[in-house]
Amino acid sequence: MRSNATPSRGPPERAASASVTRDLRRGPPMHCYECDAVGHDTTPAVAVCRRCGAALCSAHARIGTTLLRRAGGTGGVVRAVTARRITCDTCRAAENS
Repeated sequence: MRSNATPSRGPPERAASASVTRDLRRGPPMHCYECDAVGHDTTPAVAVCRRCGAALCSAHARIGTTLLRRAGGTGGVVRAVTARRITCDTCRAAENS
């Protein structure tokens, strides 16, 4: 006997479980490496060092600028744009030494 009912696409609670799964995939929050190194409680990270990849809180992120250049076909600069550059204290000291 054949049924005319449409096939089930899964239980109705699937939509709610998908959002929970999406939140779990994000993983635990990242904490500041520098704060952890000096024994502070878990301080949420807001940036990542451009050089070493360490997670940084707003107190330890050193924000500077860098000039991004787009080369043209003959080697000349077609466009130069100032961009934000975030580093940790260790990398900034190494770059400035």
